[in-house]
Amino acid sequence: MTNQILRFVGAVSVLVWAVCCANPGSPKGGPRDRRPPVMLSSRPEAGSTGFEGNMIVMTFNENIQLKDADQKFVISPPLVKAPKLDAHGTTLRVRFDQDGPLMPGTTYTLDFADCLSDLNEGNILENFTFTFSTGESTDSMMISGNLYDAQTIAPVKGVYVLLHANTSDTAFASVPPIRIAKTDDRGRWAIKNVPAETHYRIYALDDQNRNFLYDQPGEKIAWADSLVSPSWEIRQLPDSVLIDSTAITPDTTLWQYQPTTRDTLVYTPDSMLLFAFLEETYDQYITADNRPQRNQLSIVFNRPMPTKPQFSFPDQDPTIPHAVVEYSLGNDTCTVWLTDTLIYKKDSVVVAITYPTLDSLRQMVPTTDTLDLWHFEQKTDDRQPRRRRGQKETKPKTPTLNLSVPGNVNSFGALSITASTPFATFEWDSVRISHKVDTLFEPVPFTIVSDTVNLRRRALRADWQPGEEYRIEIDSAAATDIYGLANDRLNRPFRIVSLDKFGTLYVDIDSVPPHGLLQLVDQKGEKVLRQNRLPANGKAAFRYIKPATYMLRIVEDTNDNGQWDSGSWTERRQPERIIYYMEQISVRANWDIRINFEVGRYTPSAFAEKFKIQSNTRRR
Repeated sequence: MTNQILRFVGAVSVLVWAVCCANPGSPKGGPRDRRPPVMLSSRPEAGSTGFEGNMIVMTFNENIQLKDADQKFVISPPLVKAPKLDAHGTTLRVRFDQDGPLMPGTTYTLDFADCLSDLNEGNILENFTFTFSTGESTDSMMISGNLYDAQTIAPVKGVYVLLHANTSDTAFASVPPIRIAKTDDRGRWAIKNVPAETHYRIYALDDQNRNFLYDQPGEKIAWADSLVSPSWEIRQLPDSVLIDSTAITPDTTLWQYQPTTRDTLVYTPDSMLLFAFLEETYDQYITADNRPQRNQLSIVFNRPMPTKPQFSFPDQDPTIPHAVVEYSLGNDTCTVWLTDTLIYKKDSVVVAITYPTLDSLRQMVPTTDTLDLWHFEQKTDDRQPRRRRGQKETKPKTPTLNLSVPGNVNSFGALSITASTPFATFEWDSVRISHKVDTLFEPVPFTIVSDTVNLRRRALRADWQPGEEYRIEIDSAAATDIYGLANDRLNRPFRIVSLDKFGTLYVDIDSVPPHGLLQLVDQKGEKVLRQNRLPANGKAAFRYIKPATYMLRIVEDTNDNGQWDSGSWTERRQPERIIYYMEQISVRANWDIRINFEVGRYTPSAFAEKFKIQSNTRRR
């Protein structure tokens, strides 16, 4: 038995020894490779002149790979046919199409951004570029900056920035650029190897058809107002000098530096700011249409409109009213309440909708869409249950107009009376509001708040006392809707919210811009909650704010229409500038908050970095 065990152990030992000898690979352990690949050589050499071939070959110190090169790689100036990239082993080949040859006397830049990495660890070779020239020299100037969304101040990535030597206004839509670049995750762009001693125009284009021309209204754009001249200068930039180093682990080194400065060559301009927007002249169309109820139609458009869409019913007498239309604030959502029983009792309703849109000459003209909307009601069992002996017969309930009022009202707000269908009449003499003083209710005078948007809402305003109890009484048949239904009597208490449930924000602005509009927005910066026109002294306040976290911004409302407006290439008008307060504001109940809004602290790059605003990816 012992001999068998010894023979078994010996066999296992031999097997282990054989496996180890058969796998002479690299031993495990040691520091992880964190270095990106390094280019060892190229044909032609980087920066060479007089190039006449159709292929560039680069050799690296380790196996490489390309990721998302079709989206990230850019050749500048652009070619009719993009070059083909092939990464195999340690070699990267760039082949140019014979049918779209390179231009003579031109400096070309191959910009790989972050699409090149080593094969094993995936270490990215950041901002790798390769330059060569088909002429006798290479251009060396550079223009750089950042691209942000004009409204959200989010960095915009994956968008082309175009350099035009043709400075006419029509070149953006008719002439290809002489050089291009693409924005990265931070919205950063750099147009390299720019010819010197001339003036250029800079544009940004979300080029969806990749022809480098602004020829589609749905493409986001940006541009610099003034001409740009590339130059250079020597700047004193901060640096550091190594004074000592101590190895801690094989994978980590502690370096000690002494701060200093050094002369640095900087190409200018190097901090241009471009703000991208979608021009407000793209096509108008219906995005949703349905018939949720037999007497109700819902129509939704893709964007707000300056005028209200008009509704008609073909084959019906146009002199007779057939419907009442309720429009949203931007006229882009329409609720149609059918009032003609001959129409809404049918399963199918044909409606014609006329609204403004653009023709081929980009002029606003009316267009009409005709829709056929259907509604089918589920079958129900109309049979009444048998009445038992002695049971009284129950009569069906008469339909009435249901009115609702809230249980709590803000001390600065109005009391809303809401119905499920649009009002036709309202007898205000049949409405009474009273205030509870001790144990008795005393009458309170009120005013009617007009509401031209919501046809199902009426509102009342009074001199409310915070924290106090009130009562509203509405007599029966005081209100009727468009279908002739009247309300039942309503008698309901409500309370005014106490002021200690709110906070107050006081703002002192050090530099008031012209046409300044101060806006309090939600934590994400998406919804405007309150706004004030800025006085000349820069002092403003927002009272009765609900406890929450907010952001504060200034809009340079150049047309004084009380809202932020996008730009227009047709009118050569930039989007209105937005300046954010560089901190979030936490409002607490029964607290006064005072802040100093230092306009000079705000920069788009600092704002995007501080609040970690995600870049807007290019639509595909």
